[in-house]
Amino acid sequence: MAMRVVLPMSLLPVASTLGAHDTVRAHSNATKTRSGSCDCLSFADVYYTEKAWCGRANELYFLSKNGFSASYAATEPITGLPHKVCADMFKNFNHGACLNIDLYPFPEDEKSGKQWCYVSNDCADLNGGGYATNAEGFAQSSWHNLQTASFQQWKICDPTEANTEAMMVKPVTTVVEIGKASDVPLSRLLRLSYPAVNISWGEAKFLWDAINEEYAADRTITEMVDAIPPISGWGSEIEGAHARLREIAKSEQGTILDSPGHGDNFHVVQGRAAYAVTRTPLGNMAYLGGHFSKEYDVTCLVGCAEPEARDAVDLETM
Repeated sequence: MAMRVVLPMSLLPVASTLGAHDTVRAHSNATKTRSGSCDCLSFADVYYTEKAWCGRANELYFLSKNGFSASYAATEPITGLPHKVCADMFKNFNHGACLNIDLYPFPEDEKSGKQWCYVSNDCADLNGGGYATNAEGFAQSSWHNLQTASFQQWKICDPTEANTEAMMVKPVTTVVEIGKASDVPLSRLLRLSYPAVNISWGEAKFLWDAINEEYAADRTITEMVDAIPPISGWGSEIEGAHARLREIAKSEQGTILDSPGHGDNFHVVQGRAAYAVTRTPLGNMAYLGGHFSKEYDVTCLVGCAEPEARDAVDLETM
């Protein structure tokens, strides 16, 4: 204990000789010399090396925003949906990418639409991020303290940056490929990758069918949507939903069309494409066997074409 007190005190005279400006500049320069210090870390690696515990940062924000204690979240036993989110999804996600802070953004708040990831403690620009709570921080704090000491940083991602790690800008097919590579539940990963709207596929199907009827190789998605007359005479709620869906299609932003009760079966649209996310008939077997990416199918309904398997040759058995 004596060494822990004497050493910092011995450094005080040295620290006092540095001006505030010099200190900040020195820290900034030191940080910039560390290559990739603000790159997203693999979620699976962060937990495996015990840099942070799942549930102590934003993994369970959809619960903590309603009063669930993030300090308690990562203690055992953890069951139900928190277990599925942490044990099945995050702890298996061996990929450095930015995911949604809020799994279920209903109603919207200041975190809606924002994505995050863990980063090295050498990262100087967290963009509004902070520190997660880990084992040591938890032991030193109260059970219900959401802002607990930790040594692991996380950042809020900027999807407009070049080479962004934000999942929201990736095509649906790419998100699915990433999910299969880490063997995580595709339903959960898609919800953590894209924004969601409380509009069902039943309200959107007519529009996406009409968009694809207007398809031509030399037309933009905006031109296809604008060629469809806006609906009228259906009431303000339906007309408002239709207008919002038109803007979603034009943006080509992957978007979750939610299902009643925010279940795991839903639809995703991106541009003129629409996909159905459904639990497979053997979903229970896939889940119990730990093959989480096989629990759900992501099926193209309209506006997308599967690549031809011309190079899928089995060279080992020829």
